[in-house]
Amino acid sequence: MKRVYNARKALVFGLVFVFMVITACTGGNTAKTEQPAAESTGGQEAAAKTEEGGPQPGGEIRIAFEADPPALDWASSGSFSTANIAYHIFEQLFALDKDLAVKPMLADSYEMSSDQTTYTIKLRQGVKFHNGAEMKADDVIASIKRWTVISRFGKIAAEKIESINKLDDYTIEIKLKEAFTPLIRFFAGPQNALAIMPADIAAKAGEERFTDDALVVGTGPYKLESWKRGQSLTLIRFDDYVSREEDWGGLTGKKVAFADKIRFDIISDAQVRMNGLKTGLFNYVMAVPQDLYGAAKAIPGVQTQVNEMKKFITLIPDKSEAPFNDVRLREAVNYALDREAIGSVTYGDPNFYKADGSIFFPPQKELYSTTGTEAYKYDPEKAKQLLKEAGYNNEPIRLIASNSYEDHLKSAQIVMQQLQEVGFKVDFQTYEYSALTELIKNPKEFDLFVLGFAPVFDLSLTLWLEPDYAGSTNYTSEKMNAALSAWNKSTDPAEQMKILTDVNSIVYGEFPIIKMVNEVGLDAYSDKLQDFEPWMGIKFWNTWLKK
Repeated sequence: MKRVYNARKALVFGLVFVFMVITACTGGNTAKTEQPAAESTGGQEAAAKTEEGGPQPGGEIRIAFEADPPALDWASSGSFSTANIAYHIFEQLFALDKDLAVKPMLADSYEMSSDQTTYTIKLRQGVKFHNGAEMKADDVIASIKRWTVISRFGKIAAEKIESINKLDDYTIEIKLKEAFTPLIRFFAGPQNALAIMPADIAAKAGEERFTDDALVVGTGPYKLESWKRGQSLTLIRFDDYVSREEDWGGLTGKKVAFADKIRFDIISDAQVRMNGLKTGLFNYVMAVPQDLYGAAKAIPGVQTQVNEMKKFITLIPDKSEAPFNDVRLREAVNYALDREAIGSVTYGDPNFYKADGSIFFPPQKELYSTTGTEAYKYDPEKAKQLLKEAGYNNEPIRLIASNSYEDHLKSAQIVMQQLQEVGFKVDFQTYEYSALTELIKNPKEFDLFVLGFAPVFDLSLTLWLEPDYAGSTNYTSEKMNAALSAWNKSTDPAEQMKILTDVNSIVYGEFPIIKMVNEVGLDAYSDKLQDFEPWMGIKFWNTWLKK
């Protein structure tokens, strides 16, 4: 029996549980209807809205960005500064909707064989690249192959893929070596993303991160006009854009480019960014610091947007050798941490942090669970008892953190104090972030380090679960490996949630990481931005400027 995803049927019946497994894929040979060749809807749609007296096209949306993106090569970069711009330029076969569920984007539909090892993906017809060429199977195959060698997530998928074949101009077939049900979710991930580009562009880009702006060619509603490094990056509307019609939100569904241009100004000074919002120079400001939260709320005509999914901050123990190859000492660290105190010292205002034991974030409804996290609590007496049981003898614990990020530094300082209070002797050292990322490759250089993790959208994408991740040398968890294996084969939502709660129990039984708190981010925007849809990232299609 084949499992089938059909976009039109999904609209009719709804997608109740689609992030963990795309729910229209729940069995049965579903009849499929092919979509007709699409027509461009970029400028024409905006003009139609004007005639109806609705949103007004035109103008330039200006965003104050805190730093240049490292690249616009979306497949090569896990940075959200890259993603926030790339969303407008590139598109994926599948993408996250407004509820972080997976829906088709450039794909029309797909089928999965009954043994879960063959995926047949139908492509939308008539979709145009920014260079005027139509997207076809050769482009998609070339993009997937490049993604499997340049993207961290693509490399994981590559281990499962046996072959990628063209069946016709609008159909591809992917054969797997074994069942791997997260494949479609991997295709939809917004970091190190599977960005579809023309085959000749993929060939020119090669297997390294590209920096040539001429290679920034996608199918999105905006295209790159200019990038003045360190100053600004400007996108211009792609008038031949071919949109979907579904009201899905997020990175998929209907997209109308109302603004003529979108300009990202690189402004490192937070106060300057806020002043620009206040004077009307900027329509949207990224990364409002906590001490300016009150000021932002007080500006007339300004809205604040809270991002519950910015990152969570953790301690990573070196599990390869003493002292933290002893799970009792890792557990002692966990109980030594007063998370509320850490959050208060690090972020100040309670609006900007949340003590939460889950390894996912609350908006990730089909991944988030706190069941199994009961050990996420402050119990200094238990920490002291565990030190005694483990025979800890006042050996120095080397804690390292980056001084490039204020929250890394502040959290490490309070952690040092809390560890000392239960009996650990702590040697605390700080480094520039680039130096720290080199140091953690060598277990001899640390016992604990502080790091933040941005959200991922599948259990298999969790960086710190990878066996070669820093601090994991000689550490193997048979329980975790079994849970990941079961996850990669499961298509049942109830079973998947059970696996996720099992993973929580393993994390709080073996402590491969010791989670501190979630950071809550804050952006601000002018109410001149009409129909703006707050989301995990920023996107400016379906949004228009009030004149």
